[in-house]
Amino acid sequence: MAKISYAFIVSVALTFASQAGAFPAAADDFPADGYNIPAGALDDALNEFARRHHLQISYSPALVARRRSRGLRGAGSVREGLARLLEGTGLTAVAVKPNVYLLQASARPARPEPAPVPAAKPMATAKPPVPTELDTVHVTGTRIGRADFESSLPLTLITNEQIRASGHQTLFDLLRLMPGMTGHHPRNVATEGGATQVPSAAAASASLYSLGPRATLFLVDGRRMANYGLVSTDMGALTDLNGIPLSMVDHIEIAHGGASAIYGADAMAGVVNIILKKDYRGAEVGGSFGVSQRGDAEQQRAYASFGERTPGDGSIFVSIDHYTRNPLIGSQRRWSTLDQRFDGQRDLRVPSGFTLGNFVVAPAPGCEGGEAVQESAACSLDIPRYVSLQPGITSNAFYTHFRQPLGDNAEFYADLRATRVSLEMQNAPFYASVQLPEGHPDSFKPFPFLNLNYWFSELGPVRNRSVTTTRDYTAGIKGYRGKWEWDVSLSRRRNKVVNRIDGLIDEPALFGTESDPAVSTFRFSKTEENPPEVLAAISPRTTLGGEVVLDTVSGSIEGPLFALPAGDLKVAAGFEARHERVRNRPDDAFIKGKIALAQEADSRDASRNTSAIYAEFNAPLHEKLWVNAAWRLDRDAGYGKQISPMFGVRWQPLRSLALRGSFGEGYRAPTLAELRRPLVVDNQAFVRSDATTQPCLIDYGDYCQVVQRAVINPDLRPETSTSRSLGLIWTPNEDFTVTVNRYRIRRNNEILAIDAASRPDLFPKALIRDADGYLDTVETYLDNVGSTEVRGWEIDAEYRHQTQRWGNLSFRINGHYMDHLLRRLHPKEREYDFSGYGTPNNTVLGSVRWSYRDWIATLNLRYMGHATVGIQPGQDCVLLGEPGRCRTPSATLVGFDVAYGGFDKWLIGLNVSNLNDRRPVNYDYSFGGYSIVDDDPVGRYYLVSAVYRF
Repeated sequence: MAKISYAFIVSVALTFASQAGAFPAAADDFPADGYNIPAGALDDALNEFARRHHLQISYSPALVARRRSRGLRGAGSVREGLARLLEGTGLTAVAVKPNVYLLQASARPARPEPAPVPAAKPMATAKPPVPTELDTVHVTGTRIGRADFESSLPLTLITNEQIRASGHQTLFDLLRLMPGMTGHHPRNVATEGGATQVPSAAAASASLYSLGPRATLFLVDGRRMANYGLVSTDMGALTDLNGIPLSMVDHIEIAHGGASAIYGADAMAGVVNIILKKDYRGAEVGGSFGVSQRGDAEQQRAYASFGERTPGDGSIFVSIDHYTRNPLIGSQRRWSTLDQRFDGQRDLRVPSGFTLGNFVVAPAPGCEGGEAVQESAACSLDIPRYVSLQPGITSNAFYTHFRQPLGDNAEFYADLRATRVSLEMQNAPFYASVQLPEGHPDSFKPFPFLNLNYWFSELGPVRNRSVTTTRDYTAGIKGYRGKWEWDVSLSRRRNKVVNRIDGLIDEPALFGTESDPAVSTFRFSKTEENPPEVLAAISPRTTLGGEVVLDTVSGSIEGPLFALPAGDLKVAAGFEARHERVRNRPDDAFIKGKIALAQEADSRDASRNTSAIYAEFNAPLHEKLWVNAAWRLDRDAGYGKQISPMFGVRWQPLRSLALRGSFGEGYRAPTLAELRRPLVVDNQAFVRSDATTQPCLIDYGDYCQVVQRAVINPDLRPETSTSRSLGLIWTPNEDFTVTVNRYRIRRNNEILAIDAASRPDLFPKALIRDADGYLDTVETYLDNVGSTEVRGWEIDAEYRHQTQRWGNLSFRINGHYMDHLLRRLHPKEREYDFSGYGTPNNTVLGSVRWSYRDWIATLNLRYMGHATVGIQPGQDCVLLGEPGRCRTPSATLVGFDVAYGGFDKWLIGLNVSNLNDRRPVNYDYSFGGYSIVDDDPVGRYYLVSAVYRF
């Protein structure tokens, strides 16, 4: 179990300066003219207090978000002044050592050793500080509690205030736009990136460094989430982010780089730890309403939360959330079309008609009229006009956390989270190249063998509604023995999905079967109206169901092993044992292969046991040199044992400069979701005729016609990875800090779906011959054939400026540049650099925050660089005969947020996203002028919110 209960964030980067002795002021000094800190945001008051005294006040920004201070005037000691500032906030301060304090919620029981700051009283003679031991604080990227040691892995924190000021209402939208993250839109997940018309899943997820969802581990309060109940061939096992309302999130920690040695499989690229709210006293209700400038894409949220102490100094927290968002369809935006003539490009809408090769030789029946008829919705397919740019969502969630001390040195804790998310999407009407049966009245009479390109506009768009229910339970006991902390817990994570799909075609119902080859009663003429009973027969509702249940028992212990000259050698050790079960329940239409252009689905009920033991060490070799090492042994049923090590170092040569680096190895066994057939349609295919494929059963000279079918590969092996990172943290003064990181991650033995039809020479085992030795079948399966190496830079800089009269300003920039994305689809294939292809390889988030009295205003900027589209690395930029249209322009989106807290117990906010109303521009014709990963399809959007605290 990951021990990540509370984040330790250093206020204004004072950590390194105070550790190096840069500010040796006495803890009880106070200004000669007394205190004069006005009432306002608690964060600003604490920073002003720390600046004037050269103190280090450590806290999570999420802990003080939306809290206000009554201000401070008069004279007195530092500790008394700090207590006065915290009056009525529900927070207290723990003295760590002279000049260093930690803020925490009053409701949280402290260990017996620490001594809290005394309750406020009239200013009196200063008392000497009492050094105490810091209560355990855990950070994503390590399992060891620490106060003065930062993980060697780079860490990004998204605070509660940053979440609020962003205007985002879903966790998916928040994370997908973070630099270095890639969003996996439900529409892409559902249709395998546009490779299929059958929406098999509808999860919304994100991942780090273009390594896909399988390389990014998602945690909630330090514990693994269950994978999404339905799977995707392209992305494997997914973590669905729709089931976690942002109103319940306290903050988010992102550990960048390989962390498999600490957290195990799926952490090759990094870890995203979502920390839910817990320590809270009082009640809060809130709501928001949003609408685009065009009057669509409405969304509403209402939530309530309550926290209180229980007898015996325990606590309970309860929260409920209801959220709805209307869908946004391509027809609601002018730019979402294959007719890109308004952008100086081509009209690529596809006419319905009889084809010879790639050419339409005659229009479909009923489309023989003039241009207006042929370009009508029934006769000319414009896919982007139908697709969901933004799915419709209805979400209901409940969450509660309970904690109760057991004596002086232990406590029991438990939490429950239950969600139900309904997600609605649509795509274009089903379309295919149809071979009409002999004698069909709509066949092309001069040449009845010609195929008909046809879309079933009579059925309307392909629509799917997926309902995902999540049930997460955790119960555990943790405690202290001396300076050691231990924790034992049981948890269950359950994700169940039911996906109902309308608009697909039941092929036997359309054309009959070999035993009943009757001519279909469906008319393929746009002038003939098909009876409702015929439409219902050829397009019944279909259902896909799936469920993943993850049961985990875990235990850990952490504390100082022995003393070194520069400090204690700390160690964390523990174990995990998991039982995972996967159930898939497609209906008969999928099992029997009745659905056109859909793979025959299998019912599955599979399970697996996995276990692991781990250890992590932190050693202060010198007052300016720290090293940490981690070691993890995983055992997966069927794949044996694997050790994942990690080593990190941090060196502080100057009081204002710290350097860090890490090296690690990763390991990921094939998931239950990958021990299946790829989602590839069994169909006819053509392979090149050469020495590899000859002799073949159906020989056309240069090509052989074969049957292509999907099968299970029982010989999959684990993926492995190596990761390296180097970084520096420069803090020249208390107002400015900048962090720069360089990373390199390589993943080997990647599990990919092979394409033996295109390269039969690379996959001889996939070529299946009949009893006489003739090639008649080519198999498609998942195999360990790929590799990816990604390298890049990250920067995070923050500057704060405090004025005497006009409030406080803070500036922040978070940027990512990927200079290499090297992919190899097979060991014998050439390696290509995909950096900047399809999606920009450089992104920047910037913000300017101004707080003045009861106002907080934030200006947000998001920059996306150029992206190459429509071609592969090494190809010339010639797209459909038009050179120079393969590079999308860069874009900058502006957002603005303002919040006012001057009303008693109220916080009122207004957020305007995409303030400059920038429309998408993308030259990839297949997506209709829109990048589903990066672009904002909504346009200028207004969101008003209100929060009331009891």
